[in-house]
Amino acid sequence: MLINIGTIVDFSYAWIAVGKYQVLFQQTIKNDAKAVLMLKTVFLKLSTIMEKPLQRILQAGSEDFASVAKYYSGQLFDFVKSTLYVIPVNIFKELNDISRLLSMHVKEFEVKISKDLLKESVNVEQRFTLARKTHEITLLTEGMLVLDNVLMGVIEIDPKEILVDGLRKELCKTLANMLHREFIFTGNVKDLPKV
Repeated sequence: MLINIGTIVDFSYAWIAVGKYQVLFQQTIKNDAKAVLMLKTVFLKLSTIMEKPLQRILQAGSEDFASVAKYYSGQLFDFVKSTLYVIPVNIFKELNDISRLLSMHVKEFEVKISKDLLKESVNVEQRFTLARKTHEITLLTEGMLVLDNVLMGVIEIDPKEILVDGLRKELCKTLANMLHREFIFTGNVKDLPKV
């Protein structure tokens, strides 16, 4: 029975094939934010991908064990990081939609408002969309924060750190795009005042 369980959990056959599933993973996360909660099992399965190759090197008594383990661990880490990068992208997409909703469609209530104007001011559909998008952001971040640290060979993957790095990268991209759009100078450099 232990041999059968070992055969079932062995994932080393999928070293090349797993790259083809990255788009599928990302598309699933984009379509359903709850799918992030299931990533833990995927990472645990991926962590077994290098057991067989390293076992053979260890059995042979090769001195290359550490360098091969580091290489495979780095490859897995890059795969996981690039797969999870879709989460910060989706978070910023939802934040952009929320910002657009708040600035264009959902107006703040006045301190005093009559009952007659209350129905007109509520904007139920826009507020529901706002609540749904906020919930999707919560699911995406919660799914990442629920994940535990996973050991992939010799590298420990911290999903929270990957999330923070991805959010920083997306924030930098967003700010760079905003600054690029807003600060376009059309005048001549000679016309600028000297400092």
